[in-house]
Amino acid sequence: MDKTVVNKKERTLEDIKGILSLAKLNIDDLKPTSQALYFTPENLHEHDYKLLQLDPYLLQEITEGSKLCFKGEQHEEVVICSDTRTFHVVEAETSNSLLLTTGLKFCKDLDDSKSNIQKVTVRAIFYDYLEATVGKPNLKKIDDLLKKSLYCGPENEYKINKGNLITRQQLCENVQASHKEINNALESMTVIEIDNKIRLLDIEYHFRVLSYMLKLIDENSWELDEVDFKETVDSLQNLAPKEVLSNLFDKYAEESKEIDGIPLYRYKEDVVCKFFAQVLLHDTGKFNLDEFLQAWKESVPEGMVPDEEMLYGIAIIDRKSVPNVIWAFDENNLPENINERFKILFEAKTKWTIPEISPYIKRLATDKLDVNALLAKYARASKVDGVKFYSSKHGK
Repeated sequence: MDKTVVNKKERTLEDIKGILSLAKLNIDDLKPTSQALYFTPENLHEHDYKLLQLDPYLLQEITEGSKLCFKGEQHEEVVICSDTRTFHVVEAETSNSLLLTTGLKFCKDLDDSKSNIQKVTVRAIFYDYLEATVGKPNLKKIDDLLKKSLYCGPENEYKINKGNLITRQQLCENVQASHKEINNALESMTVIEIDNKIRLLDIEYHFRVLSYMLKLIDENSWELDEVDFKETVDSLQNLAPKEVLSNLFDKYAEESKEIDGIPLYRYKEDVVCKFFAQVLLHDTGKFNLDEFLQAWKESVPEGMVPDEEMLYGIAIIDRKSVPNVIWAFDENNLPENINERFKILFEAKTKWTIPEISPYIKRLATDKLDVNALLAKYARASKVDGVKFYSSKHGK
């Protein structure tokens, strides 16, 4: 017998038959094997165990062999990250005691050959457990960490605090998101990898290098859809590291055709124009709208045409002020908390169309709550001249 089991009085078959009789159960309808629970003499409430309830997604991750990791600093809520998803963890109480046992068998594993009693030890008692549900990753922390070591060109590397440099693996260890979610976020940002460290490009340096690349179109008399990647890198390798040139080319160019076996590219008009708008609005405060639109039009490469829709997600236009103004309003600077985000959005602008507000909330959408559902839940809809607008749910 297990020495940890309290053995003041062991149950006998006669005891069990008596209990079944009191419960008005027919012994012939039951398995011949009985399992008797005995509590360990140790403190049942002092243990290092936590119970975790698995939702279907988390169960699938475990079944498929995904590595799970708890993440969270002292000021952060705990999450579980798999290779592909982030799960938010909360503590839940239960009115029923939950027992942790050793030796307990399921019905199919019991011996049917003869009547017997098997001892089962109760090791711990729980009155709460952890629930994990699929949630949104905390990707803003990536931006916060990388801004500490902005890449401003090789000539400025002496200014960088080496202790702020971070690898992809360190990002995965510190950011409350899965490897897949972190990699997807990095792909959407302007980052490079130098000496195994992930670096975010400084906007002014970013603009300088991209300008070098775009000027080659005129210098080489290229058609807009016949940009040569190899020639671009070879021509500029003394002005910028290859890692920067390759990254910016991947971000701004797309393959358009092939001539004599050489792939040629075009720069994406909307992405280039959007970045030029960000440069013009960077650290400028409010900008006269007409003056901005003229400056924007003159700054982009010849053949590209700016459109106000390209400003969605990076700027706000106020047509109620005199004169009309525009100012930078970057989605990356908004809080992850959805209530706080909507509060700031409606403080910045009282009424939004769906195309205007969508870039600011789509990152918070889930499988169950898309952008339209989020707006229905957290905002109030109205129509002005047939156009639907959204405003604060509790506003006037």
